[in-house]
Amino acid sequence: MADVIPEIANRRARRAFANRPVPGELLDALWEAAGLAPSHGNTQPARILVARDPVVRERLFAACSPGNRNWAGAAPVLAAVCSDSDQETPQTNSDGTTRDLGAFCAGIVLGNVLAQATGSGLIVHPMAGFDEPAVRAAFEAPANVRVHVVIAIGFEGDPMQLPEDLRAKETAPQVRLPADIFVAEDRWTARNATTWRQYRDSLPGGRT
Repeated sequence: MADVIPEIANRRARRAFANRPVPGELLDALWEAAGLAPSHGNTQPARILVARDPVVRERLFAACSPGNRNWAGAAPVLAAVCSDSDQETPQTNSDGTTRDLGAFCAGIVLGNVLAQATGSGLIVHPMAGFDEPAVRAAFEAPANVRVHVVIAIGFEGDPMQLPEDLRAKETAPQVRLPADIFVAEDRWTARNATTWRQYRDSLPGGRT
């Protein structure tokens, strides 16, 4: 059986960051990797907004959820992965509904960034806990810019610097769904409806 490449197998969304700046060349490589991501019709609607100015950074940090503000401030780089809805090409279904593709394109961009970061010795922690209008306001972005995820970038630090509850999460083993839950061959089954929590609680020892 073929092995998963190290850049994927070794990726972790760590919360402890070292007090060490990220060299510009490593950041440039992240953005280059992002730019190589495929998109529908090569429309490339994804955008990455990087908070370099201390005032912008503070606004972006304040837009994060309280839980994320417990640790994200230690990351040397904060950014937001977005898409420009004016540059999307929505797809129409047979029932007349439409599918916006901005999140699809931004998700592929994020995947490239995560893989490049892991291969470069960096960690990137994606965050879904944030206020989208506040993130847009931090960057003075218009309403057509959709914010899909905020990311914290840096080098791995000492988990002991984290609050106790987050320290436990940092060192806990990852529980991942097996392929027979998230991959369906030919038809959807009840197994595919299993949630992550249901699977986790079914393991020996139950919930951890």
